[in-house]
Amino acid sequence: MLYGVSLGPGDAELVTLRAKKVIEQVDEVIVPGRLAENVVRNYREDVRVVEFPMGNAEKIVDVLSSELAQRCVEEDIAFCVLGDVAFFSTFQDVFHAVKQRNPGVDVELVPGVPSFTAVFSKLKRFVDSSFRVSSALDGEERYVVVLKAVKSLELAETLRNEGYRVVQVERMFMEGESIGEPKEKSSYFTLLVGWR
Repeated sequence: MLYGVSLGPGDAELVTLRAKKVIEQVDEVIVPGRLAENVVRNYREDVRVVEFPMGNAEKIVDVLSSELAQRCVEEDIAFCVLGDVAFFSTFQDVFHAVKQRNPGVDVELVPGVPSFTAVFSKLKRFVDSSFRVSSALDGEERYVVVLKAVKSLELAETLRNEGYRVVQVERMFMEGESIGEPKEKSSYFTLLVGWR
């Protein structure tokens, strides 16, 4: 069986009990980078890191999915990602490629604490109406969370022009966490949160 396991926003204590159980019991754990590896190592020592470099990710997905389509018939393998596996995750492409190669592979998605909900706890803000999770800006919602906000200043200006108060949250629950005004350069693990 293939497991897509959500690790939450980066703090090992926010990993769900189900995710912890799967991590501890499967034959192998694969992660797409060092940050996910750091979380998993709290529950298991042997972790396989498979990097997905920009521009070469398609080839990595092809090779890995070929392997998993065969191995997951007899073995239990977990692919663990930060955030929730069902939202903007590296696992999505792996899942589709494995199912295309071998539709008979059983897959379980293990949900977790997604960054776009955890950020409101971090900011001590309560969401009491609908909001959008987006990589684009084009609506009238009261709350907006922009994931992977690497162009923070530009996005923040757009949000402010729409009447939102904006804060940037970078590397939430991780080493180097930063909460404050949007910056010109931001990491991949950056959220912009707007409310009005």
